[in-house]
Amino acid sequence: MSGAKRDEDTISIGEHWNEPVRFTIEIVKDGNCRAGHNAGQEFAFEWNTPKGMCSEAFVGMYPVLHSLRVLGDMRELGSEKRNERTYTCPSRVIQFRIVAHYTCNICGCELDIVDGGIRSKRLENPDENLWIRVCDNCFDRYRDKILTW
Repeated sequence: MSGAKRDEDTISIGEHWNEPVRFTIEIVKDGNCRAGHNAGQEFAFEWNTPKGMCSEAFVGMYPVLHSLRVLGDMRELGSEKRNERTYTCPSRVIQFRIVAHYTCNICGCELDIVDGGIRSKRLENPDENLWIRVCDNCFDRYRDKILTW
């Protein structure tokens, strides 16, 4: 059975998974806020809604978060950096600075943004339509492995 997969030939992404994007949101302008948000307040999260954040503000900024999650370039909307966007809440009082931090799917280290692009390498298993974005170290370590979920 020379063609059979052995455990040492594979890497299970389900066992190593790190979210590909982490967000930090800082309140950069405050005012009379019903939710009590103040300038300097920060939220950090990956997938779930951040605890303590105004639900109306979160729902309003969700399209920006989703766009950043799928590698949208905020410079196309007038931002100076591809991974940052200032968002004003629906009440037009509070301003949030949203920053996306792109990470290696295996080790979770932050990937650099160079010349407007996310510096990463790709590991894939075309048979399972599975690919991940990884750092140089994880690419070197796992490039000869077969990805499985």
